[in-house]
Amino acid sequence: MFVIHAYLAKSSNPYSYERLASELGTYFDSETKHGLKIGTSTNPFTKQKYAILQWTGWNFSAHFETGRNVAADADYIASVVEDCPPEIKDCTDRIRFEFSSDERRDFTDHIIGAIDYLLEIPNAIIFDESQKKIIRQIQE
Repeated sequence: MFVIHAYLAKSSNPYSYERLASELGTYFDSETKHGLKIGTSTNPFTKQKYAILQWTGWNFSAHFETGRNVAADADYIASVVEDCPPEIKDCTDRIRFEFSSDERRDFTDHIIGAIDYLLEIPNAIIFDESQKKIIRQIQE
């Protein structure tokens, strides 16, 4: 599994699960002819909905998260990641993508497309969990 986070700075156009699911549906619309199915599931512990984008043999989940746990994770990242932008400590919202294994690299383009979606979000700090590295800081 491979996980990417987008920590979201406060914005006049806030995110929600519904906005995320809608935007991903639009963003990956051309993939429906290649077998993409988009569904919804619910975390049994938190009751939070999340989107599942599924192709034959591979998928990734897209979560919108907010609150204390996100803020605690952001504080932890700021304490252990070198050159972490200080703005991450103010983030209480994030988008988290969890990619299933792709050992044969059949879905590399899909992963790149998903990360590109995150990179297009203004004022987002993109964090690669496996490498413990900031991919992109807030751009002024």
